[in-house]
Amino acid sequence: MYEKRMSAADLAYEQLKTNIIEWVYAPSAPLREEHLSKDLQISRTPLRQALYRLELEGFVVKQSNGRMMVAPITLQEARDVFQVREMLESLVAREAAENMTEEHLYRLEDVVELMHRAVKTNRSDEIVKHGEHFHQILHALSTNETNKRFLQQLQNKIDRYRRIGGYKNPGYSLQTPVDEHEKILQLLKAKKTGKEIEEAMRAHIRRSLVTIEETLEPYVNEMDK
Repeated sequence: MYEKRMSAADLAYEQLKTNIIEWVYAPSAPLREEHLSKDLQISRTPLRQALYRLELEGFVVKQSNGRMMVAPITLQEARDVFQVREMLESLVAREAAENMTEEHLYRLEDVVELMHRAVKTNRSDEIVKHGEHFHQILHALSTNETNKRFLQQLQNKIDRYRRIGGYKNPGYSLQTPVDEHEKILQLLKAKKTGKEIEEAMRAHIRRSLVTIEETLEPYVNEMDK
């Protein structure tokens, strides 16, 4: 069976989305079609299709002059997103504790080990990506499809904001998120109650928001000048 090839619009969409999430394109940065078309080596039609999809998902916004720009970031949106995330992720964590298997524990251990290695090499990008994988393993154990669907709908904004601390805060401690994931893992291995796992997850999300707030305040103020 042959795999279906991605269209030019799909490829442009994936690359642009990655660049926005990874902060290659800064918040509120202009997105000029002539430059993007040249950079991505595609024509204007598939590029516009990709930009339209990203606009629907809230990654880009159309200005009054009709030009596109990367969606801005705000402290209020960060707080809104992570407050909702805390509730959704805590339920996932509780269900994961109830449905945990040895295989999933091994996978979580492997991820945490990779996070420890990333600390030694000072790779904040790897910490973020391994942390995402850790959460994905827990998501697979959740049986509440409605909760997972809401979390998936919010994932785009979560992905964008969760990188702020590691990418934009020079004082960010890489060890902190690793310790938090390690704590959740150890609670799972000890077969602690779902409530204890839930509280550990809530603490992790709350601390993430505090880091985002600390990083965003000077960054947003600088953008407003």
